[in-house]
Amino acid sequence: MLTSYPVVEDALWHYADAYQPRSSSITSIPSGRITGERLPFRAAFLDRLEERAELRNRLALLDPEERTVVLRWYVEGARPELIARGLGRSVRHVYRVRSRAVERLADLGRDDEFADVDVAEFAS
Repeated sequence: MLTSYPVVEDALWHYADAYQPRSSSITSIPSGRITGERLPFRAAFLDRLEERAELRNRLALLDPEERTVVLRWYVEGARPELIARGLGRSVRHVYRVRSRAVERLADLGRDDEFADVDVAEFAS
């Protein structure tokens, strides 16, 4: 789960989806039969909860600047210029921090104990 840059980026874009009900009120009582399409939360609500929890744990391992850039970029939807201004950094720096942070989040999901082994060493 969450082992590549594109997968992590997708999870970040959908991080807040679990809290976005389809209707303006999840407390209203529907009239008639309830079908899957009429439930207040999106279909992927339960599927995304585990992914979101894992992402939250990994975000806690980033340094504060990386976490700020990632959350403002993906969750808040802030433009890079606004993030840079808020941090007192250049826009180029914000792009580099975002890229590095997303790659770190993906690296945290790769649990291959042999990932750093040089296979050429074992070739005969």
